[in-house]
Amino acid sequence: MHAKEPSPKPAPATTQVRRPESPRQSTPGPVGPGEVESLQRSIGNTAVTRLIAAQRAEAEPEPPVQRSTAHQVLASSGKPMDTALRGEMESRLGADFSDVRVHTGAAAQRSAAELGARAYTSGANVVLGRGGGDKHTLAHELTHVIQQRQGPVAGTDNGSGLSVSDPGDRFERAAEANARRAMSGPAHDPHEGHDHG
Repeated sequence: MHAKEPSPKPAPATTQVRRPESPRQSTPGPVGPGEVESLQRSIGNTAVTRLIAAQRAEAEPEPPVQRSTAHQVLASSGKPMDTALRGEMESRLGADFSDVRVHTGAAAQRSAAELGARAYTSGANVVLGRGGGDKHTLAHELTHVIQQRQGPVAGTDNGSGLSVSDPGDRFERAAEANARRAMSGPAHDPHEGHDHG
């Protein structure tokens, strides 16, 4: 699974600030039933519907966005991949993972559980949840690192400011196929065939 934040740094966790809009030339006050009928005759139902919707939107404050534990985990430093494991994955996947930060522990597990995942990736951050530390899952998540380096990936905002992939989307299918391929054979020694003497 990949989860992508809308910006490189997570927003402060707790609430979303709603900025005041620029002042309008004239803000209509509440409209009574007689005025609604008059407006409908003069400007039509569609325009009246828009006016009523705009008044409701102004009257009803937007509920605050709850930030998930994922924001806290992604804001933490994580740790570099173990050198031997990194070398193996670089060999198997043909990419440099020196910038990858791995997040483990209770908060990482909690955040993965909140997203319904064993593991997830955001940029160069790989978060391992309960049961997500095996090499196949890591190869899958590292494929998401590669995908996100190449540009935007598909995802749906989950309501907490994270864009979360769908298990059936093409990026998930490609990550799974790549992990299967990468883990099916022996790891290649990156120094094989090179004279280092």
